Amino acid sequence: MMKLSDFGLTVLKNFSTINSGLVLNRGKKQRTISQDQSILAEVELEDDIPFKFAVYDLNQFLGNIVTLDNPDLIFQEKFVRMDSGSMSLNYYSSAPELIDSPPDKELVMNSPTVEFDLSNNDLTKLLRLASMNNLPTLTVLGSNGEIRLQVHEKNNSTSNFATTVLSKYEGADFTVSFKTENLKLIPGDYHVKLKENAFAIFDSVNSSLRYFIAIAK
Repeated sequence: MMKLSDFGLTVLKNFSTINSGLVLNRGKKQRTISQDQSILAEVELEDDIPFKFAVYDLNQFLGNIVTLDNPDLIFQEKFVRMDSGSMSLNYYSSAPELIDSPPDKELVMNSPTVEFDLSNNDLTKLLRLASMNNLPTLTVLGSNGEIRLQVHEKNNSTSNFATTVLSKYEGADFTVSFKTENLKLIPGDYHVKLKENAFAIFDSVNSSLRYFIAIAK
């Protein structure tokens, strides 16, 4: 018997924005991947899942937990019983093969193009501006001795855009872009490693959360 921690609930809600389904693995390490494989997220939770359990509709699963005021979870091989005082719900596992899941192998980045720190304040404001101004692209630029972030419409030179300087930079010039819709990160500070023509890794500074996000072509 167990309860999901507040952090666990927050992470699973975030995972539901990446993939509507989730195969909970036995143990504490959980991973998800978007259907187009442009986003992979992984985390080490406080919550120790006793059985592999496939959730076809993660929002529904979490909605039941919220409605039952974070009940005790009693996992069985085919269902989990949610106990909340005199009320309970049996929630059945789906077939794991119906849910897009990450490959077993770990993603490794060799020789990143650049690494930098990204504050919650900068990321939150830029993504908010991108949403308000319908700007679909976030670009990381390394040039003129600095690293900058810019949200803009990539193929429209007259569109609104917002930019911020992150840090000094002494390497070769580079330009790397992401779809803003793929930056589905839990708010927080991140250390970022990116490799041109490949992907970026966003490591949470304050938790075990890690996101792998594909670079937009």
